[in-house]
Amino acid sequence: MSNEKSQRLTAFWILFALTAWVFSFRGFLTSKFELTSDALSYYDHTKFFIENLGRGVFPLWDPYWCNGSPNDFFLRRIGPLNPFYLIILVFKSVGIPYTLSYLWFLGMYYWGGMIAFYLLAMRIYQDRLIAYAGYSMLLFSALGTRLFDSYMMLVTVPLIWFFYFLVAFCQTSRKHFYGGMVLSLMILAGTYIPFYFLIILGLFLLFFAVIYIDQIPEIFRRYGNFFKANKILVLLSLAALFFSFIPIFTFFHDSTRGQVVFPVRHGEAGFEHALTVPHKTLDWGAIEDFVYSAYFSDLRMFKFAVVYVPFFSVVVLALGFAARISRRAIFIFLLGLALLCSIVPYGLPFYDFFYKHVFILKYFRNLHFFIWFFLIPLFVFLVMEHWDMFARIKPKNDKEKWCLLAYTAVVHGAVLLFVWYRKDAVPSTYMMIVLSLIFWSLMVLKKLQANAWGFALLTLTLLIQPLEAYHYFALKAVPHINPYTYDFSFTSLKLKEMDLAKPEDMSTAKDTLYYASKSYNFIYQNISNYALAKYLQNKFILVDHLELVDRDKAVGVLERHFLTDDNSAIVFKDDFKNVTEIGPFDPHPSSKPLRIDAVSDRFKVLDFNANHLKLAVDLPYKKFLVYNDSYGPYWHVSIDHHPSRLYEVNGAFKGVWVPAGKSVVEFSYGYWWQYMLNILPLIFALIFLAGIFL
Repeated sequence: MSNEKSQRLTAFWILFALTAWVFSFRGFLTSKFELTSDALSYYDHTKFFIENLGRGVFPLWDPYWCNGSPNDFFLRRIGPLNPFYLIILVFKSVGIPYTLSYLWFLGMYYWGGMIAFYLLAMRIYQDRLIAYAGYSMLLFSALGTRLFDSYMMLVTVPLIWFFYFLVAFCQTSRKHFYGGMVLSLMILAGTYIPFYFLIILGLFLLFFAVIYIDQIPEIFRRYGNFFKANKILVLLSLAALFFSFIPIFTFFHDSTRGQVVFPVRHGEAGFEHALTVPHKTLDWGAIEDFVYSAYFSDLRMFKFAVVYVPFFSVVVLALGFAARISRRAIFIFLLGLALLCSIVPYGLPFYDFFYKHVFILKYFRNLHFFIWFFLIPLFVFLVMEHWDMFARIKPKNDKEKWCLLAYTAVVHGAVLLFVWYRKDAVPSTYMMIVLSLIFWSLMVLKKLQANAWGFALLTLTLLIQPLEAYHYFALKAVPHINPYTYDFSFTSLKLKEMDLAKPEDMSTAKDTLYYASKSYNFIYQNISNYALAKYLQNKFILVDHLELVDRDKAVGVLERHFLTDDNSAIVFKDDFKNVTEIGPFDPHPSSKPLRIDAVSDRFKVLDFNANHLKLAVDLPYKKFLVYNDSYGPYWHVSIDHHPSRLYEVNGAFKGVWVPAGKSVVEFSYGYWWQYMLNILPLIFALIFLAGIFL
């Protein structure tokens, strides 16, 4: 078969496997089933980011999260430097609803990672059947389910692409491979906490240097020659990477200022660093994930977060033990073992040692994420390596061939006995074992090649079990009925909340906030639900004077203030020692504040977006405007384009004195350099993406 025909044949079966995967998850991809767990948050914050970006706004502030909070943490989680998010905007521009645009983007992004995995396998093994088998095993592993309950693909996909471009560049030093490495690094630098990737890369380089030390000089020589011949490209890429890491550095720096808290992450608002995770919270590592998954070995019970790779992989792994072990197998095994041991927080000494001496381990608690980010793809590579080792066995005569055939039968018999003994296998598992025995028997007898029949039999063997498993998975999915939290327009500002419930109808229990400004978290935890809800009925309140109080008396004063609705705003003495304007300026002030319920001739919202608010106000006397959106150090305010003093009032919110008469009041978040530090890397990413294609 010619190379061109072989490529077309492989492409057909790659698309066939994709079609089968889409069929398995059609309920999720058509929004019939509901997203769950962390996927809900990522849906919401991606929607907030993309729709603001589509309007020309880079949202550094989220006015909808906990009455306003810096958006940088959520930007770091979704990866704002990822140019592929623009696919969502393209879908929306042709009339596809956001929910479907997002879900289709997820499916395409995941499949793109699987294509990278296939290309990487082809680079290493140069065997289409092996590469296709690895692609199909990873495509139908439990990684695909995490699209709809987590965000694993936001790290896993660029990670796979990075290693593909790394291997390709080491083999063939071409510009598009180098550009792909840089683009992958830029995406990874801004996605979630990049320390996951840095730890994986560090371990990879360490074991590669030990096991493949003889190849390092040649790799360095190729890198050196490329850098000498492409100085401008290298300098541009280094600049792009430098700018890509700046937002994460500024985010970590800002987190030390104590303006935001993560109560769920560290259990207490006053921890030494907002992002630090105490060791005591690390109660879920790799072992717990595997034990949890073992409970669902009956695939009829299959659910989210269950570690699963098509059982065909176990057969291939067992066959490889008959072959001579390769250096690559040792490298893959040791790399996986080292990472696995390092993410067990209790019982082994590794993690305690690293947590004490490696500072980056203090900033994440989800150690089991390494399984999904790296260990599952690495396991599939180990399976492919065992396939390659088994295929390299060359029987010298018919006796050795029949011995190899007998070993193949014994392996399948042992797997069959194991499955029968557990008594929880689905019918397709038994069918897979029979089909696998036929497939490998034909392979040993050299009766099967990378032709149409070979691909067809391999595809049937590989997919028959996961197709049944995901059928049961879909049966337990929750129907999507209600809209998601952020399924509303971000261009309007609600001036008044819905009618307030009675005190006896409101729960007194307090939820632990995941992420909020420190001051809002304080009043949320210490003020009754009814008092806080009563106060927050209106986004804007006009009062006549300020009341200075001691911070240690704040809880009682704020509770009373929120319930009695005094015509004042509370300011802490230690925050504003030089307050000179107390008020009132109205000679006949009311006992009640003026709550803004709707737009009028005296109060108009001229412009509103995530980072900016512009009001037109007409007042008979000088009054203090309370804006019930959380205060932050990067907020500033101007009156008629002249800077004015911004106060933190009522424990957590913003306020400013507005003069009598007509005025334009503008609240703005951040400075020009903060926006440039985020927009420039995104522009660089788009340039590198275009450069790769060109």
